[in-house]
Amino acid sequence: MRPNLGLLALTATLALSVLCVTETPNVAAQKGNVVRAREASDRPTQRPLVGGRNGGASAGHPLTTAAAFEILLKGGSAFDAGVAAMLVGGVVEQDLYSLGGEGLVLVYPRSERKVTSVVGQGWAPKGATIDWYTARHKDLDGEGLDPAVIPGAIHAALTVLEKWGTMSFEQVSARAIEYARDGFPLRPRTAASIEGNLDFFKKWPGNQRYWLKPDGSMYKPGETIKLPTLAHTLTLMVEAERAAASKGRAAGVVAARDRFYKGDIAREMVAFLKQHQAPFELDDFAEFFAKIEEPATTNYRGYQVYKHSFGSQGPVLLETLNILENFDLKSMKRNSAEYIHTIIEALKLGYADRDSYYGDPAFVQTPGEGLLSKAYAKQRAALIDPKHASRGFIAGNPMAFDSKVKEWKYWAANIADGTKSGGPAPDAEPIRGTIKDTTHISVIDKEGNIFDATPSGGWIGGAVILGNTGIGMSVRGEQFWLDSTRAAQLRPRSRPRYTLTPSIVLRDGQPFMAIGTPGGDNQDQTILQAFLNVVEFWNDWYPNLHEAFEWPRVQTLHFFGSFWPHNAGFNRLNVEAPISDEVFKELQTRGHNASRVRAQSISSCATAVLIDPASGNRIAGADPRRDCYAMAY
Repeated sequence: MRPNLGLLALTATLALSVLCVTETPNVAAQKGNVVRAREASDRPTQRPLVGGRNGGASAGHPLTTAAAFEILLKGGSAFDAGVAAMLVGGVVEQDLYSLGGEGLVLVYPRSERKVTSVVGQGWAPKGATIDWYTARHKDLDGEGLDPAVIPGAIHAALTVLEKWGTMSFEQVSARAIEYARDGFPLRPRTAASIEGNLDFFKKWPGNQRYWLKPDGSMYKPGETIKLPTLAHTLTLMVEAERAAASKGRAAGVVAARDRFYKGDIAREMVAFLKQHQAPFELDDFAEFFAKIEEPATTNYRGYQVYKHSFGSQGPVLLETLNILENFDLKSMKRNSAEYIHTIIEALKLGYADRDSYYGDPAFVQTPGEGLLSKAYAKQRAALIDPKHASRGFIAGNPMAFDSKVKEWKYWAANIADGTKSGGPAPDAEPIRGTIKDTTHISVIDKEGNIFDATPSGGWIGGAVILGNTGIGMSVRGEQFWLDSTRAAQLRPRSRPRYTLTPSIVLRDGQPFMAIGTPGGDNQDQTILQAFLNVVEFWNDWYPNLHEAFEWPRVQTLHFFGSFWPHNAGFNRLNVEAPISDEVFKELQTRGHNASRVRAQSISSCATAVLIDPASGNRIAGADPRRDCYAMAY
């Protein structure tokens, strides 16, 4: 039975009702904080306060958010809602990700009182070696089948549903199947992505059939596009679940997942790959699994922040927070020259460690204990010159602070002056003629369960549609290095050190916030600035979370880009308007190679849901930099 759409619309309208103004996270704060919070809420913002007592969701597309919201209204948990959103997003957001991409998830089940990481990052096939690529004069440029890895998003989503969900795959996939089968309005940026990849489609007729009208013309923004082959694949998975229903809900979910990775769907995908000389075998799919592991974590001034571990770039945020804990950021004032300089210099140190020490933990023993040591952070913080921008790109020595890892056999950054190298700077996530990117989904339900996911890959730009499955093959292998001296090198059955980086935050041991963003290498920079806006400058935005996300941001390019060909942009800094001329000139005086960019133009779209510690209300927010959307009730 389909939901009453009028009721959904009314509920969404009611979700925008104003919350009562309460005190800051420090419940013992002075009463004057309440007045300042009211004054902050009176300032005009592009989007209204979104909050409610029961639950909230924020995601990269209004239909994706609505899918999560619908499941919450039906009594589903944050995990049911999050999986439904991942499935819908994989249909309607394919300029950002598809179901052939990857899904990185953090979950906080209130009953378990701990955060768990689900690594839905696909691995390279068993036949993929550096020698295989170099012998064929191939690289990992981000289109076609050369950088392909196993699709991981579906395995991650169904692993979450199996272990923490309450609903069936048929229930949570219903809206995704409907949109694929009956169609959905094409948003302008998706249409632009299709147009930007018409030359790529010429190499792959299946992509033309999938994305263009039968006469070969393009769908216009607002027109209804249908994806029947993708609907068929999802329907086959529902059939598998129904056949296994007598064994219980979890067994049914596993049966649906197995049909994709081990059954006829997998056989069709592999047959297509082998037909095009890609080094994949059926067991590369059948043996794939989304890893369940302990997250990386640190405590920042009473906030316990959780990220994926060192197979991701997520610990960059944790390292940077540890460094910044040695400075009084609040007294510097938000987006002052001193504040921006300190944050950027801390990020530079974190990125030098990322590019040196992070890699697939199945192959690399990263000195994680040392990297997240507070003593190590204090040593790194002492390297920050308050008046001069660093031009060097030099990793620290975390092994001195690590009880397990005492030596490092791979490359470690030791570049005294990176600005001398020149060359092009890294882009967000570039592809021919248009930008491919990522999305994000945050959900908190009435029980305080938290789901946070960053799905990506399998984009319109670069992903080959595999036969008649409707699945666009992930090209995340472009984040490997074809360099045997690098920790994050390509290896058979290894997972690339991925940029996707969801976040969950607890406050005093209680669930507080889910937050994340698209943006490639920029993701943790966006999360860092948004997180600091929330916790360090609470009174300046409360209660409208959208305001904290509207404030201008900065972006360093002081790293080796995660995407092939791994360009570096040492000491380059982008500064969004309307950061003042005075601040901009002071950053230049301190030695930053700073560029002005237009307001809200840095690649990102922060989405978050938090629990107000004072009232228990759920406050949801979505970045105005794209068409992200937040709802609560």
